[in-house]
Amino acid sequence: MNRIELLAPAGSMDSLYAAVQCGANAVYLGGNKFSARAYASNFDNENMKKAVEYCHLYEVKVYVTINTLMKEKELKEALDYAKFLYSIGVDALIIQDISLVVLIKEVLPDFELHASTQMTVHNGEGAILLKNKGFKRIVLSRELSLNEIKYISEDLNIETEIFIHGALCVCYSGQCLMSSLIGGRSGNRGRCAQPCRLPYTIVNSISGREKKGYLLSPKDICTIENIKDIIKSGVTSLKIEGRMKRPEYVAAVVSSYRKAIDSILKGSDVNIEQEKKKLLQLFNREGFSKAYLFGNVGKDMMAYTFPKNTGVMLGKVQKDLSITLQEDLSIKDGIRNGEKGFTVSKIIQNGNEVLEATKGNKVKLKPADFKNGDILYKTSDVKLLTSMESIYKSPFGKKVDLDLKVTFKLNEPIKLSTIYRKKQYFIEGELVQKALNKPVYVNKLKEHLEKSGNTPFRFTNIQFEDFEEGFMPVSSINESRRKLIESIEKDLLKVNRDTSIKMLNKEKSVFAEIPKYMVCVNTIDQMKATLENGFLDVIVDIFYRKGDIKDESIKENNVWLKVPNIIKEEFSAICSKVEELLPHIKGIVTANLGILHKFKGKTTIIGDYKLNIFNPTSAQFYNDLLDGTCISVELNKSEILNLTKKSKMPCQVMVYGKIENMVSEYCVLGSTFGGKNASQNCSRACEKGTFYLKDRMGACFTVNTDKFCRCHVYNSVPTNLIDNIDELEKADINNYRIDFIDESYNEVNNVLKCLKEKKWNGDFSKFTRGHYKRGVE
Repeated sequence: MNRIELLAPAGSMDSLYAAVQCGANAVYLGGNKFSARAYASNFDNENMKKAVEYCHLYEVKVYVTINTLMKEKELKEALDYAKFLYSIGVDALIIQDISLVVLIKEVLPDFELHASTQMTVHNGEGAILLKNKGFKRIVLSRELSLNEIKYISEDLNIETEIFIHGALCVCYSGQCLMSSLIGGRSGNRGRCAQPCRLPYTIVNSISGREKKGYLLSPKDICTIENIKDIIKSGVTSLKIEGRMKRPEYVAAVVSSYRKAIDSILKGSDVNIEQEKKKLLQLFNREGFSKAYLFGNVGKDMMAYTFPKNTGVMLGKVQKDLSITLQEDLSIKDGIRNGEKGFTVSKIIQNGNEVLEATKGNKVKLKPADFKNGDILYKTSDVKLLTSMESIYKSPFGKKVDLDLKVTFKLNEPIKLSTIYRKKQYFIEGELVQKALNKPVYVNKLKEHLEKSGNTPFRFTNIQFEDFEEGFMPVSSINESRRKLIESIEKDLLKVNRDTSIKMLNKEKSVFAEIPKYMVCVNTIDQMKATLENGFLDVIVDIFYRKGDIKDESIKENNVWLKVPNIIKEEFSAICSKVEELLPHIKGIVTANLGILHKFKGKTTIIGDYKLNIFNPTSAQFYNDLLDGTCISVELNKSEILNLTKKSKMPCQVMVYGKIENMVSEYCVLGSTFGGKNASQNCSRACEKGTFYLKDRMGACFTVNTDKFCRCHVYNSVPTNLIDNIDELEKADINNYRIDFIDESYNEVNNVLKCLKEKKWNGDFSKFTRGHYKRGVE
């Protein structure tokens, strides 16, 4: 069976110690910048070097996240940082912005690169593309099933990494703009405000039906019961999410999964139910899910009623305010009562104060912040947390046992030798002197040689090849032992890398022109209004569930075809459809990496804005794949001008349209109105009305589905830069994208008439300029 890597999060040095001491094979962490967890503690350069050295002493690998989108002004600093990480021996970088791939492959071509889950790799063709572009490992989207993971990992022989525990995003990672467009905090820049954890109301605007709750808040993933099946899939690395979690959490989760993995690989015993119960106590949102490993289970994977740590049920409060415990309880344990919480200060059992009580006991608690009928949940277990704290407080508690051979002869140097990883290490110390008073006895000498201190190594099997009674100062004995261990550590910490190697990047130098205006539609009425206004470069989305544009209209009008940005098991069917329409279309528009790889050179391909092209160098990455692209909608005016000026590839700017905030494998319509769960499919509720999500502030976000039952949530108001086209043209920007989502014939007609005049003639209060003025931090 293949070697499996257990990969743990490290948001702080204590979390790093916890991960290593509890059995992680690798850790991932971020520096002070360019990390998708900008609000974690993260590591400055000094601590980063310390972290790498500590991990390498235990032969644990270190992967550093530089997994945010980069502004051009940040690229030099990011590359310099990559050089620093390379020089101190970091094992690999986890990257989102492909501009860094271009730069790193030029100056550090042997630095191992992993494609972040933010790159949204969810099909085999996309994985092949990135492997061919120089990525050693692909961190797959959380939305894949075990069969899809097996196909990419085993059948295609691609090194993969998947999440096995922790928070699950409701949107495909790398495709979410919700936080960015609502509050200016970009998830692509590591500053997600987690709007998915807020309450929403889903409304059918035709029937008036609505449902409320935390409708976009998924349960955390827990796969500890499925480790055998996961290992069989051929995946290389099993990743625990949690760089924002405390070190006690990291210690407990890593130790549980270490036991589960070892039970499969080594046949050791483990009580999985007991470990799962421990994981539930640490953190859960209304229980756990298995993400999409065994299919899409709809509302069963969601935490509709409470978005934070639910805890485990402690008991129901009786009339006399007593509770019959369903879990053990100790002083200082944390309790939740609805939205409120408190820490237990007193436990009263049979009229006496006790420090702890066991399951089944009837007790009263102080403070009595509850009433008859309330259900209490235990959200933290002080005994569990204290036991986990003791682990990371002893960063060298785990030891590697070594054999030691000793020669201790009069008038000769003390000689110590050991073998580690098939290499022999040898040291000669000071001369053994004649004992004038008390000689060094064998047991005393062994006692000093067995000491280990702040090192992973200790000598447990000590054999004397020769021993004569003599004398040597304790300090000299200790120094010999230290030197022998230091020689092993020196080898483990050796960094031998050449930062002067360069590799020239091949790029396309000439691009054909692309249309000035490209208008995306999904209904025949929208298409009709577009053509009537003289806009002939129409992008047709035939995969929208309620779309009514037929193949005949496509063939008659020589349009562009919008291919979904997310394509999983339907990949072959979509490719067949594209192949069928290729003779009748001008080209395709997509942000799907698999489609780029499949149709490269077969037709004209324009990149969609969800490719997240954020700077001129990221555009360069796609030079051999694209003929033009719509750039990121998170850029401000100056960044747009800079990118389009410096990019050789033709670049489009989105000047009108509701931006897609989220695309999700989970469908909020099918799961709420349609009742979709693990045992039943939805009733196609999406076909029985028009829908929107309403937030706490009353903003309404359009919700659509596609023909593959994916859910698309669009911004509450369209972006409208029509009034800004003149200034964009003066800056030599000549390519524009217009998207229509749910607009009627008349609305499309009005927008396009304004577009021809480059002036908006109506009320602007129902529109936004998006990030055009301010951009994202």
